[in-house]
Amino acid sequence: MTREPTHFVGVDWASGAWVTVVYSSKSDRPDIDVFDTIREVWDEYGEASHRIVVDVPIGLCESFDADDCPCEVADGEIFRACDSLARSVIGDRYRSVFTSPARQAARMAADGDAGHAEITEKNKDLTGKGLTQQAAGIASGIVATEDLLLGDGDSDVLVEGHPEVCFRAFNGKPLEHSKKTAPGVDERLSAISSVQEYTPDDWRVLAKDLRTEDRRVQLDDLLDALVLALTAFAKDDEYKQLPPDPPTDANGLPMQMVYRSRTDLVE
Repeated sequence: MTREPTHFVGVDWASGAWVTVVYSSKSDRPDIDVFDTIREVWDEYGEASHRIVVDVPIGLCESFDADDCPCEVADGEIFRACDSLARSVIGDRYRSVFTSPARQAARMAADGDAGHAEITEKNKDLTGKGLTQQAAGIASGIVATEDLLLGDGDSDVLVEGHPEVCFRAFNGKPLEHSKKTAPGVDERLSAISSVQEYTPDDWRVLAKDLRTEDRRVQLDDLLDALVLALTAFAKDDEYKQLPPDPPTDANGLPMQMVYRSRTDLVE
């Protein structure tokens, strides 16, 4: 007998660790945990979850000359439409959307045998654009997530979301302050204050639960995982995607960022 999913999970990949915030229809309070791998997250929550929203790119570009690459083309570059749309809707916070690496460049970076100069040159050959250190630094998380989805993961359950897009959707307008600042924290807490499943003390409860963790989780990592978990609650009429009709990559994975809103962020 198939059990009804009861969990709604947000996952932030931070400094090599996977921070999860979990709401459950069977509990009055959220939980937080830290895992070493996305596989551990899936083994713990995959079967029990309605949706898991993770902050790493899913669905990657191939190259200029690949017949099965649905990426956008402009100014001598190819890129994921969802990345471009995300930058447009979050306004001044657009720099928080890193250029997603092409698949070959991501796997080169994840292998750990190549330096940044070689990786960024490879990505430039494939897409027309190099990679920042930050973008190359998330490659191992990207590859681990893709390998999971190409194995026994479920791309209808495990989906990509960007925290700044999710905060923007809840806020109703672009945010003004960096998440690393006190005004930015206040702005983000205000953005989620009216979300039905959230109560004002949830973030404090989660922060207290981290006291026993031997790894350092920053406040912005907690808030990112939290907004992704609240996004995971989206009902059908609130579940939105950038772009609204996302393409799939060469491996059949959706190239999208999900968010929760009753109105579309783009026309």
